[in-house]
Amino acid sequence: MIFETADLCDDNQDKKIQVLSNEYKNYGGLKKCAGEIVTIKLDKSNWELLEMLRDEDGEGKVVVVDNARYFYGVVGDKLMAYAKKNNWQAIIINGYVRDVAYTKDIDVALYAIGTCPLRNFEKTISSRGNQLSFGGVTFNQGDYLYADLDGVIISKDKLI
Repeated sequence: MIFETADLCDDNQDKKIQVLSNEYKNYGGLKKCAGEIVTIKLDKSNWELLEMLRDEDGEGKVVVVDNARYFYGVVGDKLMAYAKKNNWQAIIINGYVRDVAYTKDIDVALYAIGTCPLRNFEKTISSRGNQLSFGGVTFNQGDYLYADLDGVIISKDKLI
């Protein structure tokens, strides 16, 4: 995968490219990724996200998760292992992650606002395909995400 987010921004000034706030850090092993966005809105519980990562092919896709910044670790080493096994490129979370000593070695990008060792065990309702807004960006199902060491950008159009 050959691209630089800075070059994509420069070369596509006519498109409405959005840049995710730099408060989101990568806790995964993959430092450069791109893919079509799949969105999921969680209510504390990560059960539906677990099922998606475990059971669905993520080839060429990125999952964007809004957990409303609840102070729970949404993704850890087990969900990252599912993501890797099923070819997901990245997980972007408006929330927290855990097991970062291990997630950093799994070849999937994992962007979040921080870490929290606590997870939620309650099963709650989630929804997929929603428009999500956080980090100064609006994510729509089917948009495209590109990420590298410079940051994360979102475009309605496929850029590479």
